[in-house]
Amino acid sequence: NSRTMDNDIAVLRSATTFSFNNQVRAASIAGANYNLADNQAVWAAGWGTTSSGGSSSEQLRHVQLVTINQNTCRNNYATRGIAITDNMLCSGWPNGGRDQCQGDSGGPLYHNGIVVGVCSFGIGCAQAAFPGVNARVSRYTSWISSNA
Repeated sequence: NSRTMDNDIAVLRSATTFSFNNQVRAASIAGANYNLADNQAVWAAGWGTTSSGGSSSEQLRHVQLVTINQNTCRNNYATRGIAITDNMLCSGWPNGGRDQCQGDSGGPLYHNGIVVGVCSFGIGCAQAAFPGVNARVSRYTSWISSNA
């Protein structure tokens, strides 16, 4: 939904095959019952900007984040009229300063090597009150499997 950003996830099919090796492999996705507690270490990767309004990175970058309490995230975004649903997963850094940013959308959020989120949106970047919002992969496991 482009208005609410709920269900902000897609399955892409490639016309060409990928060659897998020791450096290239398919990512494992979270199962339907994969639950993350608050403050769990997660990693985001992407070519996005390193600051709001900045230039895209020319090299793939990664950043360690933590999962943010769903109700805290929901309440903070509600002050801006944005609904955080159970299909979403918030991640950031408790005092701000680390986040996914513009250009990272569609990129992965990993927990112990498992893709648990797909970067969706935020307000600015790296703000303490407004962590990054991801599509929660565990809510779509069956749909992904059926459409991959």
